[in-house]
Amino acid sequence: MDRRPEPAAPDDGNEQRTARARTPGAADGGSRRVALIALGIGLCMVGAGVAIAVFSSPGGGQAGHVAGAGNAASATTPAAQPTPPVPSSRATTRAGAASTRAGAASDGLAKSVLRWPSGRTRQILRWDAGPGGKALAAVGEQMGTAMQSAGLKLYAQMQLACAQLASDVGTARAEPPIPDSAMQRLYAKALAGLSRAAADCHTAISIHIDDESTDVHLNRPLLNRSRLEFAAASKKLYRATGEIEALHH
Repeated sequence: MDRRPEPAAPDDGNEQRTARARTPGAADGGSRRVALIALGIGLCMVGAGVAIAVFSSPGGGQAGHVAGAGNAASATTPAAQPTPPVPSSRATTRAGAASTRAGAASDGLAKSVLRWPSGRTRQILRWDAGPGGKALAAVGEQMGTAMQSAGLKLYAQMQLACAQLASDVGTARAEPPIPDSAMQRLYAKALAGLSRAAADCHTAISIHIDDESTDVHLNRPLLNRSRLEFAAASKKLYRATGEIEALHH
């Protein structure tokens, strides 16, 4: 004989449903923290690419013949675009290790970012929307292009980015300061470091183009110094303006 299913027990009225209320301040803080961590990861990855380029062999990623004497090296490449080289296993291993470290370091970088007092938010927003914020965005863009070009050993592109960066840094220095003294002091130090890095980068790379080939001459000690200056200045820039950059994420 088949058993009939027992009817579900009626609701006795004792159960209560609760709804989670979102706190606007907490949500904003959480999204701001996520944005800062994302910016930190990007910075770490760019720095990792620069570090790999500094310690890799001079000819590891450069197509064509590499030769030089003393502090200078030269590379001759055909006018046609070369086939991108296949990364070596050592470079791949370094990149993987750098990616792992980037995730761990990003949270620490986010915690080190300077914050402005709560009563100064409107002033910061006005600065960011004005010429000061536009100059900061231009500096950040060219800094990223120069550092990524260094990691990929695209020296002609790096030299162009360094020349533009030097101009953008000069513009940023002439614009109104960030309306927070601690941020502005560190921002000024970051701009000074980027100015040195851009100058060394531009001097370290010389390019000669003829009808059949492109000759790239490198002063490697000076170029490596500019890479280290870029890495140090980029950290200062992130600490000084990371909270402002997070407004756009």
